[in-house]
Amino acid sequence: MTIVEYPHGSSGYQELVRLRDLHLRRPIGLQMSESDLVGEESQRHFALVEDGVILGGLVANPTGGGITKLRQMWIDPGLRGQGHGRLLLDEVERRLAADGTTHLVLHARAEATGFYESSGYHVTGDPFTEVGIPHSRMEKKTGVA
Repeated sequence: MTIVEYPHGSSGYQELVRLRDLHLRRPIGLQMSESDLVGEESQRHFALVEDGVILGGLVANPTGGGITKLRQMWIDPGLRGQGHGRLLLDEVERRLAADGTTHLVLHARAEATGFYESSGYHVTGDPFTEVGIPHSRMEKKTGVA
């Protein structure tokens, strides 16, 4: 498996949007809309790919000052719990750190906080509701000064 970064607007990006809708939005009764994609041209779009098939994805939004917000990470449901999410997250973190990110933030769904904690993230603040489900804000320093 490899990690591929797809440019905004590319066919790979369009497939990532379709799969984000399928794996993240539809299971909670939502549908991806054009307004959900506003500003994505300035964000980075990563995919876990095997034999040309996208099996997972993650969006990274550099916000300035060495801070990047990770958004909408997912792994194909049939592959969860096998280390693929860790592979994707570790490689994206490495690439972002190489490009100057020193601090990562994300909003984790309640069921995903343990995964992120095992990757060195810590919860900051109280739980909150986002897209109708419980989330926690989490942060991690990348170790790059």
